[in-house]
Amino acid sequence: MDKQVSREVSRSFRSNNELFSGLGADALGVLAAANSDLALVIARDNKIIDVAYRDRSLKAWDVDEWVGKSWKDTVTVESRDKTDELLQESLKTSPTPSRQVNHPAKSGRDLPIGYRLVSFSGWPHKVALGTDLRPMAEMQQRLVRLQIEMEKDYRKLRDIESRYRILFHVAVEPLIVVEAQTLKILDANDGAVRLLDRSISKLVGKSAATVFAKADQPKATEALTALGLRARAEVFHARPATSDNRMKISVTPFREFGRTNLLVSFSSDEKRHRSLGSQKDATLVSMIDQLPEGVVIVNADGKITQANPAFLDMVRVVDLDRVEDKGLDNWLGGSSVDLQVLMSNLREHGTVRRFSSVIRDELGGSENVDVTATRIDGPEGTHFGFAVREQAHGEQAQAGGFNLHPGSSTQFTDLVGRVPLKDLVRDTADVIERLCIEAALRLTDNNRASAADMLGLSRQSLYIKLKRYGISDAEDGDD
Repeated sequence: MDKQVSREVSRSFRSNNELFSGLGADALGVLAAANSDLALVIARDNKIIDVAYRDRSLKAWDVDEWVGKSWKDTVTVESRDKTDELLQESLKTSPTPSRQVNHPAKSGRDLPIGYRLVSFSGWPHKVALGTDLRPMAEMQQRLVRLQIEMEKDYRKLRDIESRYRILFHVAVEPLIVVEAQTLKILDANDGAVRLLDRSISKLVGKSAATVFAKADQPKATEALTALGLRARAEVFHARPATSDNRMKISVTPFREFGRTNLLVSFSSDEKRHRSLGSQKDATLVSMIDQLPEGVVIVNADGKITQANPAFLDMVRVVDLDRVEDKGLDNWLGGSSVDLQVLMSNLREHGTVRRFSSVIRDELGGSENVDVTATRIDGPEGTHFGFAVREQAHGEQAQAGGFNLHPGSSTQFTDLVGRVPLKDLVRDTADVIERLCIEAALRLTDNNRASAADMLGLSRQSLYIKLKRYGISDAEDGDD
Protein backbone atom coordinates (compact mmCIF):
# COMPACT_ATOMS: atom_id res chain seq x y z
CA MET A 1 0.00 0.00 0.00
CA ASP A 2 1.59 3.28 -1.14
CA LYS A 3 1.29 6.30 1.09
CA GLN A 4 1.44 9.45 -1.01
CA VAL A 5 2.79 12.57 0.69
CA SER A 6 3.08 16.16 -0.45
CA ARG A 7 6.20 17.02 -2.45
CA GLU A 8 6.22 20.53 -0.97
CA VAL A 9 7.25 21.48 2.55
CA SER A 10 4.63 23.74 4.08
CA ARG A 11 7.34 25.60 6.05
CA SER A 12 11.13 25.11 6.12
CA PHE A 13 13.84 26.75 8.20
CA ARG A 14 14.58 30.31 6.97
CA SER A 15 18.23 30.37 8.00
CA ASN A 16 19.68 26.95 7.28
CA ASN A 17 23.22 28.33 6.90
CA GLU A 18 23.19 29.95 10.32
CA LEU A 19 21.44 27.08 12.10
CA PHE A 20 23.25 24.05 10.65
CA SER A 21 26.58 25.41 9.37
CA GLY A 22 28.40 24.04 12.38
CA LEU A 23 27.01 20.53 12.10
CA GLY A 24 29.27 17.82 10.79
CA ALA A 25 28.80 14.43 9.22
CA ASP A 26 28.06 12.78 12.57
CA ALA A 27 25.13 15.11 13.17
CA LEU A 28 23.68 14.35 9.73
CA GLY A 29 23.94 10.62 10.43
CA VAL A 30 22.17 11.02 13.77
CA LEU A 31 19.39 13.05 12.14
CA ALA A 32 18.92 10.46 9.41
CA ALA A 33 18.74 7.57 11.91
CA ALA A 34 16.45 9.50 14.29
CA ASN A 35 14.05 10.42 11.49
CA SER A 36 13.38 6.79 10.53
CA ASP A 37 13.08 3.24 11.83
CA LEU A 38 15.49 2.03 9.15
CA ALA A 39 17.94 4.20 7.15
CA LEU A 40 19.95 3.10 4.11
CA VAL A 41 22.77 4.94 2.34
CA ILE A 42 22.57 4.08 -1.38
CA ALA A 43 25.42 4.71 -3.84
CA ARG A 44 25.10 5.78 -7.48
CA ASP A 45 25.19 2.15 -8.63
CA ASN A 46 22.16 1.53 -6.34
CA LYS A 47 24.17 -0.59 -3.91
CA ILE A 48 23.66 -0.23 -0.16
CA ILE A 49 26.74 1.31 1.48
CA ASP A 50 25.53 1.27 5.08
CA VAL A 51 22.44 0.76 7.24
CA ALA A 52 21.15 2.17 10.54
CA TYR A 53 18.14 1.06 12.61
CA ARG A 54 16.68 1.50 16.08
CA ASP A 55 14.65 -1.69 16.63
CA ARG A 56 16.79 -4.79 17.23
CA SER A 57 13.95 -7.02 16.02
CA LEU A 58 14.89 -5.98 12.47
CA LYS A 59 17.92 -8.26 12.73
CA ALA A 60 15.54 -11.17 12.05
CA TRP A 61 15.51 -10.01 8.40
CA ASP A 62 19.36 -10.01 8.19
CA VAL A 63 19.47 -6.22 7.75
CA ASP A 64 23.21 -6.14 8.48
CA GLU A 65 23.89 -8.41 5.51
CA TRP A 66 22.33 -5.93 3.04
CA VAL A 67 25.53 -3.87 2.97
CA GLY A 68 27.24 -4.33 -0.40
CA LYS A 69 24.10 -5.66 -2.12
CA SER A 70 21.96 -3.89 -4.67
CA TRP A 71 18.87 -2.39 -3.06
CA LYS A 72 16.70 -4.27 -5.57
CA ASP A 73 18.16 -7.60 -4.46
CA THR A 74 17.02 -7.06 -0.84
CA VAL A 75 13.31 -6.71 -1.64
CA THR A 76 10.58 -9.11 -2.80
CA VAL A 77 9.84 -9.61 -6.50
CA GLU A 78 6.71 -7.44 -6.53
CA SER A 79 8.59 -4.56 -4.82
CA ARG A 80 11.47 -4.28 -7.32
CA ASP A 81 9.55 -1.97 -9.64
CA LYS A 82 8.84 0.30 -6.65
CA THR A 83 12.54 0.68 -5.85
CA ASP A 84 13.22 1.62 -9.49
CA GLU A 85 10.43 4.20 -9.38
CA LEU A 86 11.77 5.67 -6.13
CA LEU A 87 15.26 6.01 -7.63
CA GLN A 88 13.85 7.71 -10.73
CA GLU A 89 11.74 10.09 -8.65
CA SER A 90 14.76 11.01 -6.51
CA LEU A 91 16.36 12.54 -9.64
CA LYS A 92 13.49 15.05 -9.83
CA THR A 93 12.50 15.76 -6.24
CA SER A 94 13.79 15.32 -2.69
CA PRO A 95 12.37 13.88 -0.55
CA THR A 96 10.31 11.53 -2.69
CA PRO A 97 6.78 10.38 -1.81
CA SER A 98 6.69 7.37 0.50
CA ARG A 99 6.24 3.91 -1.01
CA GLN A 100 5.81 0.58 0.73
CA VAL A 101 8.54 -1.95 -0.05
CA ASN A 102 8.57 -5.50 1.32
CA HIS A 103 11.74 -7.29 2.35
CA PRO A 104 11.61 -11.12 2.28
CA ALA A 105 12.10 -13.26 5.37
CA LYS A 106 13.69 -16.68 5.58
CA SER A 107 10.66 -17.82 7.55
CA GLY A 108 7.50 -16.03 8.56
CA ARG A 109 6.09 -12.75 7.26
CA ASP A 110 7.81 -10.23 4.98
CA LEU A 111 9.05 -6.93 6.44
CA PRO A 112 6.98 -3.95 5.15
CA ILE A 113 8.89 -0.64 5.10
CA GLY A 114 7.69 2.74 3.81
CA TYR A 115 10.69 4.45 2.15
CA ARG A 116 11.40 8.06 1.15
CA LEU A 117 14.57 8.89 -0.76
CA VAL A 118 16.53 12.04 0.13
CA SER A 119 19.34 13.34 -2.08
CA PHE A 120 21.64 16.34 -1.64
CA SER A 121 23.28 18.47 -4.34
CA GLY A 122 26.98 17.84 -4.65
CA TRP A 123 26.71 14.54 -2.70
CA PRO A 124 26.85 11.35 -4.80
CA HIS A 125 24.80 9.15 -2.46
CA LYS A 126 21.14 8.97 -1.50
CA VAL A 127 19.55 8.26 1.90
CA ALA A 128 16.48 5.98 2.10
CA LEU A 129 14.50 6.85 5.22
CA GLY A 130 12.25 3.91 6.11
CA THR A 131 9.24 3.66 8.44
CA ASP A 132 8.36 0.24 9.92
CA LEU A 133 4.83 -0.60 8.71
CA ARG A 134 4.42 -3.83 10.69
CA PRO A 135 2.02 -2.28 13.28
CA MET A 136 -0.18 -0.94 10.47
CA ALA A 137 -0.09 -4.29 8.65
CA GLU A 138 -1.08 -6.15 11.83
CA MET A 139 -3.95 -3.72 12.41
CA GLN A 140 -5.16 -4.24 8.84
CA GLN A 141 -5.01 -8.01 9.29
CA ARG A 142 -7.03 -7.77 12.51
CA LEU A 143 -9.63 -5.64 10.72
CA VAL A 144 -9.83 -8.17 7.90
CA ARG A 145 -10.26 -11.04 10.37
CA LEU A 146 -12.99 -9.13 12.22
CA GLN A 147 -14.77 -8.38 8.97
CA ILE A 148 -14.63 -12.06 7.99
CA GLU A 149 -16.09 -13.06 11.38
CA MET A 150 -18.85 -10.48 11.04
CA GLU A 151 -19.67 -11.78 7.57
CA LYS A 152 -19.83 -15.32 8.95
CA ASP A 153 -22.20 -14.23 11.73
CA TYR A 154 -24.34 -12.31 9.24
CA ARG A 155 -24.46 -15.31 6.92
CA LYS A 156 -25.39 -17.55 9.84
CA LEU A 157 -28.27 -15.22 10.78
CA ARG A 158 -29.45 -15.19 7.19
CA ASP A 159 -29.32 -18.99 7.08
CA ILE A 160 -31.32 -19.23 10.32
CA GLU A 161 -33.90 -16.78 8.97
CA SER A 162 -34.15 -18.72 5.69
CA ARG A 163 -34.55 -21.98 7.59
CA TYR A 164 -37.33 -20.47 9.71
CA ARG A 165 -39.12 -19.18 6.61
CA ILE A 166 -38.91 -22.59 4.91
CA LEU A 167 -40.16 -24.51 7.95
CA PHE A 168 -42.90 -21.95 8.61
CA HIS A 169 -44.31 -21.96 5.10
CA VAL A 170 -44.10 -25.70 4.37
CA ALA A 171 -45.83 -26.62 7.63
CA VAL A 172 -49.04 -28.59 7.08
CA GLU A 173 -51.12 -26.73 9.66
CA PRO A 174 -52.36 -23.17 8.99
CA LEU A 175 -50.17 -20.88 11.13
CA ILE A 176 -50.28 -17.19 11.97
CA VAL A 177 -47.96 -15.15 14.18
CA VAL A 178 -49.73 -12.62 16.40
CA GLU A 179 -48.26 -9.85 18.56
CA ALA A 180 -49.48 -10.55 22.10
CA GLN A 181 -49.93 -6.92 23.14
CA THR A 182 -51.86 -5.57 20.15
CA LEU A 183 -53.17 -8.86 18.71
CA LYS A 184 -52.03 -7.72 15.25
CA ILE A 185 -51.08 -10.43 12.74
CA LEU A 186 -47.33 -10.32 11.99
CA ASP A 187 -47.03 -13.25 9.58
CA ALA A 188 -48.97 -16.14 8.07
CA ASN A 189 -48.01 -19.27 6.14
CA ASP A 190 -49.47 -20.79 2.98
CA GLY A 191 -51.77 -23.04 5.00
CA ALA A 192 -53.40 -20.00 6.62
CA VAL A 193 -53.78 -18.37 3.20
CA ARG A 194 -55.70 -21.41 1.94
CA LEU A 195 -57.82 -21.73 5.06
CA LEU A 196 -58.78 -18.05 5.34
CA ASP A 197 -58.89 -17.38 1.57
CA ARG A 198 -56.84 -14.21 1.95
CA SER A 199 -53.32 -13.37 0.79
CA ILE A 200 -50.52 -12.82 3.28
CA SER A 201 -50.45 -9.09 2.50
CA LYS A 202 -54.14 -8.82 3.41
CA LEU A 203 -53.64 -10.72 6.66
CA VAL A 204 -50.52 -8.97 7.99
CA GLY A 205 -51.40 -5.94 10.11
CA LYS A 206 -55.02 -6.96 10.65
CA SER A 207 -56.50 -7.85 14.01
CA ALA A 208 -56.30 -11.55 14.84
CA ALA A 209 -60.03 -11.48 15.71
CA THR A 210 -60.90 -11.04 12.01
CA VAL A 211 -59.75 -14.59 11.15
CA PHE A 212 -62.50 -16.06 13.36
CA ALA A 213 -66.26 -16.21 12.81
CA LYS A 214 -68.08 -13.16 14.19
CA ALA A 215 -69.84 -15.15 16.89
CA ASP A 216 -66.50 -16.53 18.13
CA GLN A 217 -64.46 -13.31 17.90
CA PRO A 218 -65.03 -12.15 21.54
CA LYS A 219 -64.10 -15.59 22.86
CA ALA A 220 -61.00 -15.82 20.64
CA THR A 221 -59.85 -12.28 21.57
CA GLU A 222 -60.23 -13.02 25.27
CA ALA A 223 -58.35 -16.32 24.96
CA LEU A 224 -55.46 -14.81 22.98
CA THR A 225 -55.11 -11.90 25.40
CA ALA A 226 -55.09 -14.18 28.43
CA LEU A 227 -52.55 -16.58 26.89
CA GLY A 228 -50.27 -13.67 25.99
CA LEU A 229 -50.28 -12.50 29.61
CA ARG A 230 -49.72 -15.97 31.05
CA ALA A 231 -47.08 -16.84 28.40
CA ARG A 232 -48.20 -20.45 28.52
CA ALA A 233 -49.15 -22.75 25.65
CA GLU A 234 -52.84 -23.71 25.68
CA VAL A 235 -55.68 -24.78 23.36
CA PHE A 236 -59.19 -23.49 22.71
CA HIS A 237 -61.83 -24.19 20.04
CA ALA A 238 -63.33 -21.70 17.61
CA ARG A 239 -64.59 -21.43 14.03
CA PRO A 240 -62.52 -19.69 11.34
CA ALA A 241 -64.13 -16.91 9.35
CA THR A 242 -64.41 -19.09 6.23
CA SER A 243 -65.89 -22.25 7.77
CA ASP A 244 -68.75 -23.39 9.99
CA ASN A 245 -66.69 -26.23 11.46
CA ARG A 246 -65.09 -25.73 14.84
CA MET A 247 -61.32 -26.14 14.86
CA LYS A 248 -58.74 -26.68 17.57
CA ILE A 249 -56.70 -23.50 18.04
CA SER A 250 -53.27 -24.16 19.59
CA VAL A 251 -51.46 -21.07 20.90
CA THR A 252 -47.73 -21.11 21.74
CA PRO A 253 -46.17 -17.92 23.17
CA PHE A 254 -42.53 -17.11 22.35
CA ARG A 255 -40.17 -14.18 22.84
CA GLU A 256 -38.80 -12.22 19.87
CA PHE A 257 -36.90 -8.91 19.94
CA GLY A 258 -37.91 -8.28 23.55
CA ARG A 259 -41.63 -8.80 23.05
CA THR A 260 -44.06 -11.70 23.36
CA ASN A 261 -45.60 -13.11 20.21
CA LEU A 262 -48.11 -15.92 19.75
CA LEU A 263 -47.85 -18.78 17.27
CA VAL A 264 -51.47 -19.70 16.48
CA SER A 265 -52.10 -23.07 14.81
CA PHE A 266 -55.43 -24.23 13.32
CA SER A 267 -56.06 -28.00 13.46
CA SER A 268 -59.05 -29.66 11.80
CA ASP A 269 -60.27 -33.26 11.92
CA GLU A 270 -57.95 -36.18 11.18
CA LYS A 271 -59.32 -36.72 7.67
CA ARG A 272 -58.57 -33.18 6.59
CA HIS A 273 -55.20 -33.31 8.30
CA ARG A 274 -54.21 -36.40 6.32
CA SER A 275 -55.48 -34.79 3.11
CA LEU A 276 -53.27 -31.74 3.60
CA GLY A 277 -50.36 -33.90 4.74
CA SER A 278 -50.42 -36.03 1.59
CA GLN A 279 -49.98 -32.85 -0.48
CA LYS A 280 -46.92 -31.81 1.50
CA ASP A 281 -45.04 -35.09 2.00
CA ALA A 282 -42.89 -34.68 -1.10
CA THR A 283 -42.01 -31.09 -0.16
CA LEU A 284 -41.07 -32.05 3.41
CA VAL A 285 -38.85 -34.91 2.26
CA SER A 286 -37.16 -32.62 -0.26
CA MET A 287 -36.56 -29.98 2.39
CA ILE A 288 -35.02 -32.48 4.85
CA ASP A 289 -32.75 -33.80 2.12
CA GLN A 290 -31.48 -30.26 1.44
CA LEU A 291 -30.76 -29.35 5.08
CA PRO A 292 -27.03 -28.88 5.86
CA GLU A 293 -27.44 -30.64 9.24
CA GLY A 294 -27.54 -34.40 9.44
CA VAL A 295 -31.05 -35.79 10.09
CA VAL A 296 -31.58 -39.44 11.05
CA ILE A 297 -34.65 -41.34 12.30
CA VAL A 298 -34.39 -44.50 14.38
CA ASN A 299 -36.97 -46.93 15.73
CA ALA A 300 -37.52 -47.82 19.38
CA ASP A 301 -34.55 -50.25 19.22
CA GLY A 302 -32.16 -47.56 18.00
CA LYS A 303 -32.01 -48.97 14.44
CA ILE A 304 -31.78 -46.42 11.61
CA THR A 305 -34.84 -46.23 9.34
CA GLN A 306 -34.19 -42.94 7.50
CA ALA A 307 -31.21 -40.59 7.04
CA ASN A 308 -30.64 -37.54 4.86
CA PRO A 309 -27.58 -37.02 2.60
CA ALA A 310 -25.91 -34.65 5.10
CA PHE A 311 -25.81 -37.44 7.73
CA LEU A 312 -24.43 -39.90 5.18
CA ASP A 313 -21.68 -37.38 4.38
CA MET A 314 -20.83 -37.08 8.08
CA VAL A 315 -20.31 -40.83 8.47
CA ARG A 316 -18.63 -41.16 5.03
CA VAL A 317 -21.22 -43.59 3.65
CA VAL A 318 -22.33 -43.61 0.01
CA ASP A 319 -26.01 -44.58 0.30
CA LEU A 320 -28.74 -45.33 2.85
CA ASP A 321 -28.49 -49.12 2.37
CA ARG A 322 -25.15 -49.08 4.22
CA VAL A 323 -26.69 -47.70 7.42
CA GLU A 324 -30.34 -48.84 7.27
CA ASP A 325 -31.41 -51.27 10.04
CA LYS A 326 -28.09 -50.72 11.83
CA GLY A 327 -27.69 -49.22 15.27
CA LEU A 328 -27.12 -45.47 15.40
CA ASP A 329 -24.52 -46.03 18.15
CA ASN A 330 -22.21 -47.42 15.45
CA TRP A 331 -21.55 -43.81 14.47
CA LEU A 332 -22.97 -41.53 17.20
CA GLY A 333 -21.32 -41.20 20.60
CA GLY A 334 -17.98 -42.01 22.16
CA SER A 335 -19.60 -45.24 23.40
CA SER A 336 -23.00 -46.92 23.32
CA VAL A 337 -23.89 -45.09 26.55
CA ASP A 338 -24.40 -41.77 24.67
CA LEU A 339 -27.32 -43.15 22.65
CA GLN A 340 -28.76 -44.90 25.72
CA VAL A 341 -28.72 -41.61 27.65
CA LEU A 342 -30.31 -39.76 24.71
CA MET A 343 -33.12 -42.26 24.20
CA SER A 344 -33.78 -42.51 27.94
CA ASN A 345 -34.25 -38.73 28.13
CA LEU A 346 -36.40 -38.74 24.98
CA ARG A 347 -38.72 -41.40 26.42
CA GLU A 348 -39.07 -39.36 29.61
CA HIS A 349 -39.09 -35.75 28.37
CA GLY A 350 -39.86 -35.97 24.64
CA THR A 351 -37.08 -33.63 23.45
CA VAL A 352 -33.35 -33.09 24.02
CA ARG A 353 -31.50 -29.93 22.93
CA ARG A 354 -27.76 -29.34 22.32
CA PHE A 355 -26.51 -32.68 23.60
CA SER A 356 -22.72 -32.69 23.06
CA SER A 357 -21.43 -35.90 21.52
CA VAL A 358 -19.10 -37.30 18.85
CA ILE A 359 -19.82 -38.53 15.32
CA ARG A 360 -17.51 -41.29 14.04
CA ASP A 361 -17.14 -42.00 10.33
CA GLU A 362 -16.26 -45.14 8.40
CA LEU A 363 -12.70 -43.90 7.77
CA GLY A 364 -11.79 -43.71 11.46
CA GLY A 365 -12.26 -39.96 11.85
CA SER A 366 -14.42 -38.21 14.42
CA GLU A 367 -16.00 -34.78 14.91
CA ASN A 368 -17.55 -33.04 17.91
CA VAL A 369 -21.27 -32.49 17.28
CA ASP A 370 -24.38 -31.05 18.92
CA VAL A 371 -27.44 -33.30 18.84
CA THR A 372 -31.06 -32.14 19.02
CA ALA A 373 -33.60 -34.95 19.22
CA THR A 374 -37.34 -35.55 19.59
CA ARG A 375 -39.72 -38.45 20.14
CA ILE A 376 -42.23 -39.19 17.36
CA ASP A 377 -45.33 -41.14 18.36
CA GLY A 378 -47.22 -42.39 15.31
CA PRO A 379 -49.45 -45.23 14.08
CA GLU A 380 -46.34 -47.29 13.30
CA GLY A 381 -45.01 -47.02 16.83
CA THR A 382 -42.51 -44.73 18.55
CA HIS A 383 -39.60 -43.36 16.55
CA PHE A 384 -36.86 -40.90 17.45
CA GLY A 385 -35.57 -38.12 15.21
CA PHE A 386 -32.04 -36.73 15.59
CA ALA A 387 -30.60 -33.54 14.08
CA VAL A 388 -26.78 -33.63 14.16
CA ARG A 389 -24.75 -30.44 13.70
CA GLU A 390 -20.95 -30.21 13.66
CA GLN A 391 -19.58 -27.86 16.28
CA ALA A 392 -17.70 -24.78 15.05
CA HIS A 393 -14.05 -24.46 16.06
CA GLY A 394 -14.87 -21.76 18.61
CA GLU A 395 -17.55 -23.98 20.17
CA GLN A 396 -15.15 -26.94 20.27
CA ALA A 397 -12.58 -24.82 22.03
CA GLN A 398 -15.19 -23.69 24.52
CA ALA A 399 -16.49 -27.21 25.05
CA GLY A 400 -12.98 -28.58 25.34
CA GLY A 401 -11.93 -26.04 27.99
CA PHE A 402 -12.39 -27.32 31.51
CA ASN A 403 -13.03 -24.88 34.33
CA LEU A 404 -12.99 -26.43 37.76
CA HIS A 405 -14.82 -23.63 39.51
CA PRO A 406 -14.55 -19.82 39.74
CA GLY A 407 -11.17 -18.79 41.07
CA SER A 408 -9.74 -22.33 41.05
CA SER A 409 -6.80 -21.47 38.77
CA THR A 410 -5.88 -18.52 40.99
CA GLN A 411 -6.05 -20.69 44.11
CA PHE A 412 -3.72 -23.28 42.60
CA THR A 413 -1.19 -20.75 41.26
CA ASP A 414 -1.06 -19.03 44.66
CA LEU A 415 0.31 -22.27 46.06
CA VAL A 416 3.33 -22.25 43.73
CA GLY A 417 6.48 -21.97 45.80
CA ARG A 418 4.75 -23.21 48.95
CA VAL A 419 3.63 -26.66 47.81
CA PRO A 420 5.70 -29.07 45.66
CA LEU A 421 4.61 -29.27 42.00
CA LYS A 422 3.88 -33.01 42.17
CA ASP A 423 1.39 -32.38 45.02
CA LEU A 424 -0.34 -29.60 43.05
CA VAL A 425 -0.64 -31.85 39.98
CA ARG A 426 -2.00 -34.74 42.07
CA ASP A 427 -4.62 -32.57 43.80
CA THR A 428 -5.71 -30.99 40.49
CA ALA A 429 -6.10 -34.42 38.88
CA ASP A 430 -8.23 -35.57 41.82
CA VAL A 431 -10.58 -32.60 41.44
CA ILE A 432 -11.00 -33.21 37.68
CA GLU A 433 -11.54 -36.95 38.22
CA ARG A 434 -14.26 -36.33 40.80
CA LEU A 435 -16.07 -33.80 38.60
CA CYS A 436 -16.02 -36.22 35.64
CA ILE A 437 -17.47 -39.03 37.76
CA GLU A 438 -20.24 -36.79 39.11
CA ALA A 439 -21.07 -35.59 35.58
CA ALA A 440 -21.28 -39.18 34.30
CA LEU A 441 -23.61 -40.14 37.15
CA ARG A 442 -25.88 -37.17 36.39
CA LEU A 443 -26.03 -37.99 32.69
CA THR A 444 -26.93 -41.63 33.40
CA ASP A 445 -29.42 -40.90 36.22
CA ASN A 446 -27.05 -42.56 38.74
CA ASN A 447 -26.77 -45.77 36.69
CA ARG A 448 -23.27 -46.78 37.73
CA ALA A 449 -22.84 -49.50 35.12
CA SER A 450 -23.55 -46.99 32.34
CA ALA A 451 -21.40 -44.35 34.04
CA ALA A 452 -18.45 -46.76 34.21
CA ASP A 453 -18.87 -47.54 30.51
CA MET A 454 -19.02 -43.84 29.67
CA LEU A 455 -15.82 -43.16 31.65
CA GLY A 456 -14.01 -46.21 30.26
CA LEU A 457 -13.69 -47.80 33.72
CA SER A 458 -14.61 -51.18 35.11
CA ARG A 459 -17.46 -51.19 37.63
CA GLN A 460 -15.09 -52.26 40.41
CA SER A 461 -12.74 -49.33 39.62
CA LEU A 462 -15.69 -46.93 39.65
CA TYR A 463 -16.87 -48.22 43.06
CA ILE A 464 -13.36 -47.70 44.47
CA LYS A 465 -13.26 -44.12 43.20
CA LEU A 466 -16.78 -43.43 44.52
CA LYS A 467 -15.69 -44.54 47.96
CA ARG A 468 -12.45 -42.58 47.69
CA TYR A 469 -14.22 -39.29 46.89
CA GLY A 470 -17.14 -39.85 49.25
CA ILE A 471 -19.77 -40.17 46.52
CA SER A 472 -21.00 -43.53 47.87
CA ASP A 473 -23.90 -41.81 49.66
CA ALA A 474 -25.93 -42.15 46.47
CA GLU A 475 -28.42 -44.98 46.36
CA ASP A 476 -26.81 -48.38 45.78
CA GLY A 477 -29.40 -49.81 43.40
CA ASP A 478 -27.83 -48.82 40.09
CA ASP A 479 -29.46 -51.44 37.82
